[in-house]
Amino acid sequence: MARETVKTYQNVLESVRAFNKGLELSKRLREQIHFFQSWYYIPELDAVGPSKFIRYKDMDAFEYIRSHTELDGRVAEPVLSKWFSRLEPNSAEAAWVRQRVEALVGRYGKIVNTAAKFSVPKGWSINGQAQTTQPINNIPTTSKTAVTNAAVDGLWKAFLSLSSEDQKTLAARIGNRN
Repeated sequence: MARETVKTYQNVLESVRAFNKGLELSKRLREQIHFFQSWYYIPELDAVGPSKFIRYKDMDAFEYIRSHTELDGRVAEPVLSKWFSRLEPNSAEAAWVRQRVEALVGRYGKIVNTAAKFSVPKGWSINGQAQTTQPINNIPTTSKTAVTNAAVDGLWKAFLSLSSEDQKTLAARIGNRN
């Protein structure tokens, strides 16, 4: 049976919600986590989902488990590429999204597939995120307040090691400083 693919970005949001809800409800879906290789970040939800699941409209955990061997995740890329761009593997954005995937799969005692790739909505960047979900990158660059690249990298790595909730809290606290 040919499944209907997502037609709108809103369909993708609904699929990501369904995937995350399905993980809570289905042990069999959780057992599949390690096999997912293409992950998509949805900033509006601060959530991730794998292409093989989210490319289909009205997919749920039961239907995925029933038909996952018939689904080809590779054909998901053209469908989702209307709205998403693949991240460079060593970019800060990829590290940020990987952290979200690791947090999600880690809740269920799983690890991210070593071949994992990450995608985000076209035009999305860490610096373009809202203050509630991203660190603020507006450090003045005058000679008195210049920060070395090594220090910025160290702070960024420390930030990435925080949980999503702690990142939001820290970003909000930084944003409230005057």
